[in-house]
Amino acid sequence: MPGPIGRQTVVFLDAPLVAGAYNVQSRDWGNATETPVSGCTVDYASSSESTQAGDQTTTRATVWLPRRAPRVTEWHRARWDGRTWEVDGVPSTAEAAGPLSGQAVSLLEVAG
Repeated sequence: MPGPIGRQTVVFLDAPLVAGAYNVQSRDWGNATETPVSGCTVDYASSSESTQAGDQTTTRATVWLPRRAPRVTEWHRARWDGRTWEVDGVPSTAEAAGPLSGQAVSLLEVAG
């Protein structure tokens, strides 16, 4: 069950591309642009723990953005609940969900 529906704020991070060694471009997360989006609904989707070669946790969450929110891509990161998350896969588009919906974004955090 989601937390406060439509009352959460998620900060999306967009890092510029910079030239690296051997002319390879990479993201400069130290200079990322922050875009806070209020009116979101966020829910934890799953979590798991692996103790094979060391403790590692994998946590997934889903963010439902409000209509007219800035567009999120698979190249963004998100800050929510005191943690930084990767956007996992290509977010769904509002057109696929209906005219009153925003994007649905899957988040992934791997720790350990």
